[in-house]
Amino acid sequence: MSDRNRDNEYSQRERTETTDPDPNPNERGKWISALIALLGLWMLVESALFELAPGQLWNDVIVGVLLIAVGGYNYYRRGDEQLGNIAAASVAAVLGLWLVAAPFVLGVDAGATETANDLGFWNDIVVGLLALGLGAYSAYKARDRRQNVHRTAG
Repeated sequence: MSDRNRDNEYSQRERTETTDPDPNPNERGKWISALIALLGLWMLVESALFELAPGQLWNDVIVGVLLIAVGGYNYYRRGDEQLGNIAAASVAAVLGLWLVAAPFVLGVDAGATETANDLGFWNDIVVGLLALGLGAYSAYKARDRRQNVHRTAG
């Protein structure tokens, strides 16, 4: 390979690196995504540990699987030096909001999610608040980071 070709290849690589930087080189936000996925895993574990009514059991299992999915997806993206997905983080926040509201919306009178014990009720409230807070914060930081990357790239 001639020196001219090497120089041309080097300047092409340099141009690509300066105009297309890694949007998330420090893998920021991975721990938030991991916590969201762990909250989902906990929802699956607690549904097996606590004595829950069938409606609450299925609600907790479905929400747990969805939290694992969106947390895992964002963890994968951020581990690959990409920005977190705002929609996935927003879904985690909405799922958290649903966990907080579900015992009241579909409570004992509706017969859908009545709790067999107080632990199941309070677990949903606490996990819901954590998922809501982590999901909202993750969406906010992903949006903020995306705007910063667009500002510096443009």
